[in-house]
Amino acid sequence: MKKELSSFNSLETVLVITSFPNPADGRLGKRNFNAVSWHSQKTLSQLSQRRKVLVCAEKIGQKKYFKAAKDLMVVRLWQKGKLASFLNLLRFILSFDKVSSIFVQFEFNVFGGILPNLLLLGLLLFLKRKGKRITFELHQVIKDISLLEKHINIKNSFKQKFFNLGLRFYYLFLGLVVDKLIVFEEELKKRLKGLVKKDKIKVLSLAVCPREKMSLSKAKKKLGLSSQEFVVMAFGFINGYKGLGWLIKSFKSCQNKKNIRLLIAGGQNPYLKDKPFYQRFYQSILNLGKDQPQITYTGFIPDNQVGLYFSAADLVVLPYEVFISASGPFSLALSYQRPVIFSNKLFSYLKSADFKQSLKEAGLKAQEVFFPLKKEKLLDLIRKARKDKSFYHKLNKFSSLLAEKRTMEKVINDYENILFEKSLPLASLARLGLLGKLG
Repeated sequence: MKKELSSFNSLETVLVITSFPNPADGRLGKRNFNAVSWHSQKTLSQLSQRRKVLVCAEKIGQKKYFKAAKDLMVVRLWQKGKLASFLNLLRFILSFDKVSSIFVQFEFNVFGGILPNLLLLGLLLFLKRKGKRITFELHQVIKDISLLEKHINIKNSFKQKFFNLGLRFYYLFLGLVVDKLIVFEEELKKRLKGLVKKDKIKVLSLAVCPREKMSLSKAKKKLGLSSQEFVVMAFGFINGYKGLGWLIKSFKSCQNKKNIRLLIAGGQNPYLKDKPFYQRFYQSILNLGKDQPQITYTGFIPDNQVGLYFSAADLVVLPYEVFISASGPFSLALSYQRPVIFSNKLFSYLKSADFKQSLKEAGLKAQEVFFPLKKEKLLDLIRKARKDKSFYHKLNKFSSLLAEKRTMEKVINDYENILFEKSLPLASLARLGLLGKLG
C-alpha cells in the first residue's frame, strides 16, 4: 500500500480534506453518513478520471486505506472533534512534498465544531506558507445565526450576536488564507461581499448526473402507493430550516386532499441525531403527521432505493424557511428530471443565470415555481400541477433543461480549472529563459 501511496506524490495530484463514505456492498454511497460524503464521493470519483485524487478522510470503520477508483485513494486520518488528529493530518500532507494543490470540502459540522474549524484554518495557513495552493469549498454561507435557531438550538440573543461576529471573522480570515473559494449559488457569493475578494470566489453548480428512472406507475406500485395518488415528496435529512413542520401542517389543513399523498422521504440528520434538542424536534415532526393516513414517513432511504422514490414522485417540493446552501435534493430531482417547486425563501436561485434561463426556455414565470410560506398558495400550486397538464409539462421541461446545463462533465471541467492553475509548458519556459531561474 505504501508503494501505491507514493505514486500519488505528484504535481498532477490533488489532495482533498473531506468526509468520504466507506465501500458498502460494492457501492460507495452511504447517504446516512453525511451530505458532504455523498457529494465528495460523487465529484471526486469523476475528477479522478482526469487527475490523481488523494483523499484525507474522517476515521470510520476498520479500513485505514482503500482505493475507491483507479486513481482515487482514500486514507482515513482525522477524527471529528479530535484536535490532535490535525497534527497527524499535517504530517501526512507534508510527506507529499510534490503535491501542490490542496482542496477542502467544508460544512460547519464536518470537523466537529468551533475549535476544530479554527484549527483547520491554522493548518491551511501553515500549508499556504509552505507554498501549497489552497482551494476551499464552502457549502454553507450564513451571516445571521438567529435564522437557524430551530436547527442548531441557539436561541439566546447575546449568543447569536457573538456567533454572527465569529462567522464574519471566519469568512474574512478564510478569504485571506485561501487561493480560491468555491460556493454553489450566486447568492452565497453575494453574502461574502466585503469579506472575501470577489476574484477569489468561484460559483459552481452541484453536478447533475442523469439517472435512469422507473415508470411512475411501476415505482408507485413497488412502494405500495396507488397509481391514482398524486405524490408530493420532500426529500432529504429532516432539518429545522427545511420547513417540514410548516409543510405538514399546511397539508393537514387542506380540506380536499383526496388522492394527494405527502411523502416525507428522509431520516435523521447524522450530525445532530445524538443531541437531545434534535430528538425533540425530530419527534415533533413525526408526531405532526401520525394521525394522517395521507402522510407517509419513510425514514432513512438507502442509496439503492433513492431512484425508486424519485421515480414515484409526481412533484418534489422544497419548503425551506432559510436559504443557507445549494440543495442536494434539488440536484437529485434534476438528475431524475422530476418537476420541482420552491418556497420563496429560495428566490435567490434566480440569481444563477442557468436557472433563470431554463425557466424562460420552459415558458415559466417565477411565481409559477416559487410559493410564499402561506398554505393556500402552496396548495393552489400543488393542485395546478396536478390538474393542468400543460403546466406540469413545463415543470418537467424546466428540470430537463437545467439538468442539461449542470452536467457532471461541465462541473468537473470547472473544478479542474480552479484546482490546477494553467501553466506554460516546459518548452515555452525554456524559450523564455526561465528554466534556470525556476530550478
